[in-house]
Parts: sequence; structure tokens; C-alpha cells
Amino acid sequence: MPTFYKLLLSTLVAAVALTMCMAKSELRLPAPIVMRGVSDVEGVELRRIGFDQPGAGPFQPLLGLDDLLSANYPFVLHLDKVYRRSGPGSFVVHPRGDVRSRYVVEEHADRSDDGPDRITSLSIRDRDSDELLGRKYLRGRAGEDATAFVRKVLGTAAPAGGRLDEQPYGAAPVTHSPLRAGRIDPPVQGGDGCPPSYRIDTAASPHQFDAGAWSFRPRGDVDSFACTGNFILVASGDGARLLLDLLDPSGKHLFQTEVAMPLDARADATVLRLRVNGERLQTDVHYRPGKLPDGKPRLRERFRLVISMTPPDAGAPAAAVAVK
Repeated sequence: MPTFYKLLLSTLVAAVALTMCMAKSELRLPAPIVMRGVSDVEGVELRRIGFDQPGAGPFQPLLGLDDLLSANYPFVLHLDKVYRRSGPGSFVVHPRGDVRSRYVVEEHADRSDDGPDRITSLSIRDRDSDELLGRKYLRGRAGEDATAFVRKVLGTAAPAGGRLDEQPYGAAPVTHSPLRAGRIDPPVQGGDGCPPSYRIDTAASPHQFDAGAWSFRPRGDVDSFACTGNFILVASGDGARLLLDLLDPSGKHLFQTEVAMPLDARADATVLRLRVNGERLQTDVHYRPGKLPDGKPRLRERFRLVISMTPPDAGAPAAAVAVK
């Protein structure tokens, strides 16, 4: 049987099966269909068809952008943006311009009843050949299952990631020294040494660093940033676990690390006085009051971090210097 007729027959069978299962009180979704799998996929495009617009109703897609980003493709296209993977759990975001993906993941709104019986269908297509590669019906909390199916059809060299907020940043060697805290807190969102056009986009989720022509989306909300020369340091995380990302003004991602601090997680951190010299990164971190272990208010504190960006020897695991 020619491929076209096989495809047509499988589509009709799936549609009939879905219609029949909807008529029953206990819905059973048709089995996923994989027509053909491909490998070494560089990027995918995510599209949504037939859904209510945000705020207009309860029926929203079941495959979220975060779910597809966690699949670890080198880039993902969605609406007018391209998300390029830049280290575990972080992405540099540019306008999509003329960037194109051969493979398209489309989620269609099929049944919008309230409750657990909301059903959508996921179609994966090869745009160049206009070929359906796979189809899967979704219901409930289907994000991880849907992402696994996408990777089954569209294979990529990078291993699958877990939740974006759980992907490790790594821990580069770091030393720190306490400094005398200033009497005045710095601006909450930092920006020390940066152009005035740089800002934090608090409308995005998570909050992103916005440089105008591009933005940076780390694992969690951006808290502050600082600049020097041709470098931008973006800080996220919390008072106890500081996540640092180093970029250049074009949006190229250069380095990232996690720094453990002996502070309350609720303490607000602002990075200042960034210096980058060869393979060494230095920055001052100002902490607004959190709380001591006994619940009493903590005074403002300031530390100078000196971080080695030199990769560890081959075969030797990266080890963080304990913060004392």
C-alpha cells in the first residue's frame, strides 16, 4: 500500500477511534502513532491551533513551552521568538526573524469540556515533505509524556532534560570575602555599570533579562544584573543558592555556575562591581536583610566572590570550594 494511503488510513482510524471513545462515559484515548522517526534534529517549532486566547477561557494547551524546552533541542521556535539553549535550563531569546525549522509540533484543540476530559491532539510534521511523522492524543497533566513522545519521533543528540527548574548549573571553584556593608541598599534590580536600556522583564515567566535586541531566560526569575566592558552578569536563584550567568552584549552565553551561600533563602541579592580577568570572574554581592536561623532579622551583608572559570581537567568532576 502506498505511503500516502497508509497515512490517510491511519488518520481516519484515529479520528474514528477518538469519536467513539468520546461517546463513552469512560474515555480511552487512541494509541500513539509513529509513522517515521528522524534523528539529529537541531530545532523544532511549536504551534497551537484552535485554543482560547489567554484569559478568554479555560481550554489551554497541554504541552507547554517549558515542556518542549526541557526536551533539550538546540533551539525551539514559538510565536515570534527563537529560544536557543545556553547551558542547562537557560536560554537566549531572539526575535525569530528568518529562522526556520523543518519539523513542526502542532497541538490541536479537540475537546474543551471542563474537567479531566479535555482532549488535545499532537501532530508532528516534516514541513519539507508535508509528511505526518507522528500523532498522539493528550489529556490531563500530559506535558512530560508529550515531551517524551516528541523526542521519540524527533531524536536529538542532547540527552533529555528534566524539569527546567531542576537542571543543575554546576559549581565552579569559588572563594569569597565578607565586605563592609554600605549604609544604603543598591537598586533592587541592579544594573551596575550597564546601559540604561538594560532591564528585567517582569511580565515574562520566569522573569528575564532584557537587552532590547535579545533577552536571557535562566532557570528561574532574574533578580539582578551587572556589567563591565564586554560582559554582562545575570543573577537568579535565591539568597542561599545564587545562580550566575555570564554573557556578552550580543547575547552569547559564556559561563554559568551555582554558588552556595550561608544565608537565608529569602534574602534578596544584588550583584555589583563586576570584573572579568582572563578565566577569573569577580563580583560583589549585596544581600538585603533575611532572617537568622533563630528567626531574628539579619543585618545587610556584602561579599566579594572570586570564581574560577577554567574548566576542570578532563575526567575530573567540578568541585565547589566550600563557603565558610
